[in-house]
Amino acid sequence: MRHISKSKAPLDLIKYLNENPTAKWENFKNEDQVAYKAVCTLIKEDQLGICCYCETDFEISNTSSIKDFRVEHFYPKSETHLPNTQENAHLTWSNLFGCCHGGSMNHIADNRYTNPNLHCDAIKGDNDWTNEILNPLHIPTDAKIFSFEMDGEIVVASECPENLKVLAQQSISKLNLNEESYLMKAREAARQEIATQLDNLIQRGQTMDEALDFLKEALLGETATNMKFYTCKLDYVSY
Repeated sequence: MRHISKSKAPLDLIKYLNENPTAKWENFKNEDQVAYKAVCTLIKEDQLGICCYCETDFEISNTSSIKDFRVEHFYPKSETHLPNTQENAHLTWSNLFGCCHGGSMNHIADNRYTNPNLHCDAIKGDNDWTNEILNPLHIPTDAKIFSFEMDGEIVVASECPENLKVLAQQSISKLNLNEESYLMKAREAARQEIATQLDNLIQRGQTMDEALDFLKEALLGETATNMKFYTCKLDYVSY
């Protein structure tokens, strides 16, 4: 998980909500496909193509039209209204994120199908974990929250601010971010690939600092290509 900065709400969403203040998400999807597609597109752009929880990518491959993507309501839409503001939980922009299918869809890709060991929104469902897990909008941009083992396990970083440690640990456990058959293996592979590239650069005569600087620039620029497991990769090249 990492901080997400949201753009201004799509005008089509605002217009629909103004005209239909009590509408549910299903109404919105069925009645205004233009606005719905605009919402999905901007969510993907804001998150640079990765799940708000596990940081896997929404794209299966460059040639596949199938996306490992769905819209997540951080505060459950089944509760209808946000607790503090009484805004419509179904359609309030700050409550909408993009997440993967959490291993629940067997047509997505064989290595991503982890059922019954689900993760992310697939396990969160309609549970109200608002005060029990990290909200991506509120994760500090300048704090290290998580660290990663070489086998891909995510743990709470020793540098994590004290006031966030419980939320960070509960985010890992409740969202099952250490799901073993896909998430941990995929993060392990990402770290091993970086380790191989680092060794190659050093063998070519670069110093450790030069090699790390090169990898940071090559792998961690904020583009959709680089974002998959961003926090995991950043942890490795920033030690």
